[in-house]
Amino acid sequence: MILAVGDILNWVLPISMGLLIGYFLATRKKGNKDQIVIMEAEEFRANMRKGQLIDIRSEEEYNQSKINGSRNFPKKEVTRNLFKLRADQAVFLYARTDRGTIRAVANKLTKKGYHPVYILKHGFESWPFLKK
Repeated sequence: MILAVGDILNWVLPISMGLLIGYFLATRKKGNKDQIVIMEAEEFRANMRKGQLIDIRSEEEYNQSKINGSRNFPKKEVTRNLFKLRADQAVFLYARTDRGTIRAVANKLTKKGYHPVYILKHGFESWPFLKK
């Protein structure tokens, strides 16, 4: 049994298109890790006025003490408040520490088009400057 050219194209074209789409999906960038920068407190303080300063700690912690000029978006509310952030400005994030959730929040922000994102190294606990 010999297949006609039309029969071959009916099989080859969809298979090759599926492979091509699969290749592009597999090799696309999953996040913008190069758009996330961990900064020492001195450098963070020197640059934080050039962007949006966001505190992702709980509201209670934020009300007790904060970096002057920051806005509070608790970690679970950051993605719900994206409309309050400008995508054309850098985002400066801080939390209690620089581990765990803050990196997940930074990844979410970069995937949504907010970059660059700067994280305060060691977090708010090690902030050596005046707190409000």
